[in-house]
Amino acid sequence: MRRLRFQGTVHLLPNLFTAANFLLGVRAITLVIIDDPNYRLAAYCLFLAMIFDVFDGLVARMTNTVSRFGMEFDSLADVVSFGVAPAAMVYRCSLALYDISPWRRFGHIGFFIVAIYAGCAALRLARYNSRIEDESKSFSGIPSPGAAGLIASYFLLVTSRTFPDWLAEWLNMFILPLMTAAVGLLMVSTVRYPAPAKQELWRKHPFLYLPVAVLAIMLVIAMRGFAVFPAFAAYTAYGIIMHVRRRRSAAARSQPALYEPAKTTDHASSA
Repeated sequence: MRRLRFQGTVHLLPNLFTAANFLLGVRAITLVIIDDPNYRLAAYCLFLAMIFDVFDGLVARMTNTVSRFGMEFDSLADVVSFGVAPAAMVYRCSLALYDISPWRRFGHIGFFIVAIYAGCAALRLARYNSRIEDESKSFSGIPSPGAAGLIASYFLLVTSRTFPDWLAEWLNMFILPLMTAAVGLLMVSTVRYPAPAKQELWRKHPFLYLPVAVLAIMLVIAMRGFAVFPAFAAYTAYGIIMHVRRRRSAAARSQPALYEPAKTTDHASSA
């Protein structure tokens, strides 16, 4: 009987991490739909959700309790935390807050912008679960936590006390909606992004996740967004730059040579 209870507890453990991920996403939503939204705390909730999202899969593999239920539950939690919650933050901040916002002149375009992001996040996770992606050390399309991290770190940046209010308002009205739609489309693109969790180092030494996670949390708190947003922006840009380079290299290899270089032979001169 004790063994059965222990096995049940072991199977429950990774799902508890997934549930924490889900609840943090819900909490992030509730923090921004109120009259006095707290975007900064909502962003912290998303970063904590990312930590739990990493650990639920890690615990499931370490305890050999990987299941179809856990996979589906994880995807549903990710849709809420990394799809719906960032979309709600963007809509509340830049698309529904300002009467002078240029997006309000185009009717419901604000809804469609965040719908693109949330819908692409759901499609991205459905594609991943359907095993379309291979087991290589990279992802096809930016992962949903990476996309959510870009948006969450943006809010950490613009809500910092030292960030100019006029610049934050301008970025919220013009840049944030476009960035949200663009990173949403990146999730369902064929742009390859590195997957650190699939690297051999992490597979052989899974306990390294804990100190790295603690360090990441400390950096997020200490840097207050000034280094976090550039890091996520660099990760996003890295995939695009490498994709363009691969396309150019492939195009160069496929083009036939316009001319054959002349072969030169050395002739010894006789006296």
